[in-house]
Amino acid sequence: MKRFLLAFLIGTAALASTSSCTKEYYENYDLIPSITAVYTVTGNSWIADGSSNAYTDLDVPELTDYYIKQGIVNIALSFDNEDTYHTNGAIHNGVTYRFDYSEGLIRIYAAGTNVLNRIPQSVVVKVSLTEADYVE
Repeated sequence: MKRFLLAFLIGTAALASTSSCTKEYYENYDLIPSITAVYTVTGNSWIADGSSNAYTDLDVPELTDYYIKQGIVNIALSFDNEDTYHTNGAIHNGVTYRFDYSEGLIRIYAAGTNVLNRIPQSVVVKVSLTEADYVE
């Protein structure tokens, strides 16, 4: 029994010493620059556009031609003081929200019955602009 135990210990020690794990860190990587801005749209900022539609405009000077043609633009809406965010096509309280953007401007559309009375008094809009490597 002692020989078996001794052989087992020697085998385990040999295995442990020949197969070791090493942790490697890769620190030579490029970060993709991104900027994020948060805006608050109040209830009186919305403009009626017919009986069931409204819109509001956000001035975003950082939204340049570069982001329109090559970068990435992410827009999200929060109706609960930034506890959760919703992307394009969000529906809240029977109102559907969507948005489009052009250089320096984001337009948010709201559609639904009696839309101006159903839009919350405060909507938080998060805008993230990310650089990207454009591939043709």
